Amino acid sequence: SVDSPDFVLIDLDPSECSYDKIVEAALLVRKVLDSIGLTGYPKTTGGGGMHIYIPLEPVYTYEQSRTFAELLAHLVIAERPELFTAPRSVAQRERDRVYFDYLQNGKSKTVAAPYSARAYPHAPVSTPLDWREVRRGLRPEQFTISNSPERFAKTGDLFEGVLMRAQTIEAALERLEKLARLS
Repeated sequence: SVDSPDFVLIDLDPSECSYDKIVEAALLVRKVLDSIGLTGYPKTTGGGGMHIYIPLEPVYTYEQSRTFAELLAHLVIAERPELFTAPRSVAQRERDRVYFDYLQNGKSKTVAAPYSARAYPHAPVSTPLDWREVRRGLRPEQFTISNSPERFAKTGDLFEGVLMRAQTIEAALERLEKLARLS
């Protein structure tokens, strides 16, 4: 349904920081998702950031998906405030930090599709990842239009889980609320 999202998108954008900080932020998001019983799927953007997709049963509104992402953002940022910057305005963001953008959850928002080539030098590709690949030293530019077909043949479709493993969020919201009270 066009009116019901089938994923929550976590968009981790660099504010003049190294990609290792993006990785650190992504692993923190994964830790929280694991603790509330949800699965997320990481993907490079093909630029400087990373997306984490949380597949949903298409029964929620865009507002509900955005609110869930915002709650997740508050919890993650509270755990490591020195890693993140919060202002929406690029000019106001602190440098050498990660911007956790939960506002990408909305009808008609655009996002770099998985496996799409980006208009940057060497044509990097927005690449779904296995969580084992999300570690220090990962660089989004290592996935290009030249090597992506071979990678896909080797790994298969790592984005498949987003499309095939929809989740509900009611129980996760209860766990998220408990975690928020503890922090």
